[in-house]
Amino acid sequence: MDSGPKEIELKLRVAPEDIAALRNHPHFADALHDPTHETLDSVYFDSDDRFLRDHGLTLRVRHIGDKRVQTIKTTNKGSDWFERLEWEQAIEGDQPDLTRVMDTALGPILTDDVRNTLKPVFETRIERTAYHLNGNDNDIVMAVDEGQIVATDSSCPVSEIELELKHGNPAELFKIARAISDIVPAQLDVKSKSERGYDLIEKTPVAAEKACNPELSAGMSTGRAFTMIGRACLRQLVANEPATIRRDAEALHQMRVALRRLRATISLFSDVVSDDRIDTIKTELRWLAREFGPARDLDTLLIEVLKPLRKQHANEPGLVSISKMFARERLKGYRRAQEAVQSARFRTLVLDTAEWVEAGPWSMSEDPLMRARREMPIEMHAAEQLSRRRKRIRRRGAKIGDLSPEQLHRLRIQVKKARYAAEFFSSVYQGKKATKRCKKVLSSLMQLQNCLGGFNDIMTRKALFAEIVANPRRGLTAEQNHRRAYAAGLIIGDQQAQIQQLLDRARKAHSRFDRAKVFWMLPRPRSVVVQPLPPSAGNQ
Repeated sequence: MDSGPKEIELKLRVAPEDIAALRNHPHFADALHDPTHETLDSVYFDSDDRFLRDHGLTLRVRHIGDKRVQTIKTTNKGSDWFERLEWEQAIEGDQPDLTRVMDTALGPILTDDVRNTLKPVFETRIERTAYHLNGNDNDIVMAVDEGQIVATDSSCPVSEIELELKHGNPAELFKIARAISDIVPAQLDVKSKSERGYDLIEKTPVAAEKACNPELSAGMSTGRAFTMIGRACLRQLVANEPATIRRDAEALHQMRVALRRLRATISLFSDVVSDDRIDTIKTELRWLAREFGPARDLDTLLIEVLKPLRKQHANEPGLVSISKMFARERLKGYRRAQEAVQSARFRTLVLDTAEWVEAGPWSMSEDPLMRARREMPIEMHAAEQLSRRRKRIRRRGAKIGDLSPEQLHRLRIQVKKARYAAEFFSSVYQGKKATKRCKKVLSSLMQLQNCLGGFNDIMTRKALFAEIVANPRRGLTAEQNHRRAYAAGLIIGDQQAQIQQLLDRARKAHSRFDRAKVFWMLPRPRSVVVQPLPPSAGNQ
């Protein structure tokens, strides 16, 4: 069910001490007047097996003084950080009134068994100060929330600002968010209070979060599809920031994946979203990718290359020396990544990109061609993109063994973008046949990408270790440099030995991709039989 009222909201995470600084800042002194203060105690209901959560729903009963308000919301990790469906109604009593939910998304799945298993699972205790920011045909509520999320034996603090659009242009939310971020270090937050509550009761640590593809559907506009995919990519990027600060290797990897997916999305929709801001967005995304690169590259080098070789050559001092050298470099790389995600530049990048995805100039252009591209059904845009990229990969990969490293690198990038495109657009084409074909296409693309990625890594590593051999490091004795050079030679030989196997596997993967049938099948237009007209009376 997707016909319910929509909540459009932007959430910012702020430190408690920064809230007072914001209220007292001259920029907001005149705007933040006539506040309303409320104590909001909300109880969230679910079953022990998290039936509602697993079906993308939350159910809460909020206590506001003597009033009780029941709220049902849809959840989707891909896009619910900005927009979701919401049903709200006043009820009597502290328990949910399940007789009044049949017109909501909960109605179709509410069986007697579900009714009987619902119980309180956690609650939020919030002190809210709300301000109405009206003007220019916009109605926005800025709510400052301070309090706690509470479970049976644990709790976690809440300190955030919610900007909810009651009426008007979504771009205004980002304008206010940017003004806040200019005063205090506010970070776009993509996790709702309910999501944090579930993390609390399940004792989920701060951890890496993998990609989530939004559900697209045939008939959806291409512009809408871009926004939903862009939201999902941003969600993955921002959700992994806390664990990356804690030097979680998988979280850093997932932030890089999010960046690659977002940049691929911009490429897939380039003819739809090209405007006067796209180059700035792309420049900043490239900057962040560069900041993440060294730490992740050294992670894979130490784990995938040096660790196995040290097991094979346990008594080789040169391998120990090189491993220690790169371990120190990895620490520097992680400090660089940490500084990047904690910087004002990162916070600005996230807000600017989110605003561009939601309400950039491309989304409002009245140019006839831009508007036609934006409003085109997604199945047509997806089929064109997938067909064009499939043709390019089939042609370029026909003779993988004859391609130079530079040509293989370019092919790898094309394969990566095609794989992301297949993942993004897979939900557009329904049916058993399409699903089966999509799995084969994705499987072959993933294998091809992995093989070409492995080859590219080997080329990079060979150059790196050849440099160690050719240029002895100052500060080391001749013996130490000799041992390092010997170890570097071992590594180069080990990497060289893998090349042919990778290329053979790449050829097989390409062959599977070449034979795989397309899953992006558009319905054939019905043929129209034109009946001949009877001869007119004048021609008889």
